Amino acid sequence: MSDDETPSDVPELALPSAFPVLSSNPDELPAVPGGWQHVEIPIGQRSLKLHRPLDPDLFLDDAKVQSENSRHDYMPYWAFLWPSSVPMANLVLNAPWPVGTNVLELGAGIGLVGLAAALRGDRVTFSDYDHTALHMCRLNARLNGLPDPELWFLDWRDVPARQFPVIVGCEVTYDAGLHEPLLDAISALLAPDGVCWLGDPGRYQAKFFYDKAAARGFHLQLFNAAGERQTALSSGEFQLLAITRTSGSATPTAERSLTPV
Repeated sequence: MSDDETPSDVPELALPSAFPVLSSNPDELPAVPGGWQHVEIPIGQRSLKLHRPLDPDLFLDDAKVQSENSRHDYMPYWAFLWPSSVPMANLVLNAPWPVGTNVLELGAGIGLVGLAAALRGDRVTFSDYDHTALHMCRLNARLNGLPDPELWFLDWRDVPARQFPVIVGCEVTYDAGLHEPLLDAISALLAPDGVCWLGDPGRYQAKFFYDKAAARGFHLQLFNAAGERQTALSSGEFQLLAITRTSGSATPTAERSLTPV
């Protein structure tokens, strides 16, 4: 810096936004805080490649994230590869429903669980409330040589009329304030004889979600990471909550669909 140059004369480097402008090129990584890393996750006897944010905590310093959080509790959770996603992906890869089933992933994030379904041959619709997450789901699908998936920008409070035989979601029950909208979405989106699998790391809120789902008349079963039946909710360990409807002729089909492996 010269003697007559003040610090204000030096241009500031613009930090990438947590809400990047997305390219129309489905293979282009957007600029995000901290940049990206490439990882390969073993899933059963196979593996899935992922681009994921190198340091998702940097997203929390973004001014727009802080503004959106003040306005409606938004958090960029899509940027994290949550611990439950790996055991959940393993169970989905070996799921009992027929290969080629239409599967909806709720709160897809960077898409690991939905990618496991696509890897086994299912037709996956990735849904999320963040456009960057959806862009990454497509990019990560292409990274693994999978077909371009359907992407669905979905607000659980405003669900279109559409149903799926299988719904999956991972670590989506963490917030008690979202339990009712999530259950509303499952009620609307789950086909009469369908099954919804939700992965959870044994969080405190799981019991409250379980009780609310039961109060709505859903049939619920619990499994551990090995696909073994559990009789009670766990604490601090992965669990799979399998949800089906209890009315009409759906129950026999649903019962057969519950055993993960």
